[in-house]
Amino acid sequence: MNILTMKDICKDYPMGRDVLHVLKNVNMTVADGEYLAIMGPSGSGKTTLMNLIGCLDTATSGSYLLGEREITACSDNQLAEIRNREIGFVFQSFNLLPRTTAVDNVAMPLLYAGVSRSERTARAEAALEMVGLADRKGFAPEQLSGGQCQRVAIARAMVGSPRLLLADEPTGALDSASGAQVMELFADIHSRGTTIIMITHDEEIASHAARQAYIRDGILTGGEAGE
Repeated sequence: MNILTMKDICKDYPMGRDVLHVLKNVNMTVADGEYLAIMGPSGSGKTTLMNLIGCLDTATSGSYLLGEREITACSDNQLAEIRNREIGFVFQSFNLLPRTTAVDNVAMPLLYAGVSRSERTARAEAALEMVGLADRKGFAPEQLSGGQCQRVAIARAMVGSPRLLLADEPTGALDSASGAQVMELFADIHSRGTTIIMITHDEEIASHAARQAYIRDGILTGGEAGE
């Protein structure tokens, strides 16, 4: 079963009298439980593609099924609900709230989902334990190393038990040792059945995924198994 199916996805941006074609007839399928890396140079369209996969933006044309749901037909409120309940995000820059404890950062998606405070705290603490930071739950981001901040971000992404984890250059701001720890965490998360799609320009990092796709000038190759 496919968790994600894109057919002839295009994304255009008006530029005065001209149109910038960022994504060009992208076709992609991702099986439930798969681990896919999407590689591409700067300006290739990979971040735009990730924004579409993550329901942070919508395509100009084409079809995008997440499970059996046609995403291109969803309203902004429906997209926000899908992001909160079905997708976890990990970014290069962590995107943690400053002067906010690790446990409260991790619990934030559950607040938007209407989960009670006691359950939010319990689930956030369990997520921090999963990433090896149970003893840092009361620490703010400025009290943590870069690698620890990224692990907090991973805990936040996973606290709602999403079907799909999206990671945009997850090791880009880390030293090699911290990056290796993050990739070990991803392997553990994948082994538990979570689908992972990772954007990276690093071939070594991409090699951790079971399949690699490549995007250049808005054209995706390897997006479908066996392609």
